[in-house]
Amino acid sequence: YKQARLKKREKTMFHTKKILVLITFAVLACFGWGAAELIAAEKKYIILIDPAHGGKDRGLKLNDDVSEKDVTLAVALQIKKELAQEPNLQIILTRETDKTLDREARQKMIKTLNPDMVLNLHVNGGFGKEASGYEIYYPSCGADDPASMRKTDKTKPQSQCQNNSLKMAKLISDNFNALFPRKARGLRMADLSVTEGVLVPAVAVEMGFATNAVDQKNLMSKKTQAEMGKALAVSIKAFSR
Repeated sequence: YKQARLKKREKTMFHTKKILVLITFAVLACFGWGAAELIAAEKKYIILIDPAHGGKDRGLKLNDDVSEKDVTLAVALQIKKELAQEPNLQIILTRETDKTLDREARQKMIKTLNPDMVLNLHVNGGFGKEASGYEIYYPSCGADDPASMRKTDKTKPQSQCQNNSLKMAKLISDNFNALFPRKARGLRMADLSVTEGVLVPAVAVEMGFATNAVDQKNLMSKKTQAEMGKALAVSIKAFSR
């Protein structure tokens, strides 16, 4: 009789331990998934918007009152406004006012922040009065220099830098094409002065030609500036998904 009770007790304890183990695994699994979701939710993409020129550096002149520095800043501020409520994005501007900012200061900010993307805004010029439309540039990130890649052993980071830059360039091209049909002048690989010496994804957008009458009118239009800002904001949101 005692042996029967002992066996029954051992059997009960075994089932109890089994249930406790299962509960422990379930709790750990839930915690793990919850932690992963929390980490994903808290991941913030740092996007550095760089409106070219500013202050004494006016850039290209559109008319007596408006210069490149004014257009790039207006579009940059519109992007920040559009993305202000996005929880996974931290939008930082190299300048939010009409102040002089040299290339070294911009590069220092990029090195300090190490952003997920640098968006450099410009206005184009030259190539005659008939030249119009938008151009998008992205850096090689050193991928065009095999010797450099072997020395630094940064093949993977360089590849990721270039891939992310190209991804953003394509997104912007698609959204700008919806805004300015048949005005795309292509995606072009070219190292950007502001990211020189820094391995960071970047895109430079030449938003139109100051030397073309139609482009000039669009670039000075508050409505078009807002639309360009929205198109770039949509591109950034798509990039960060």
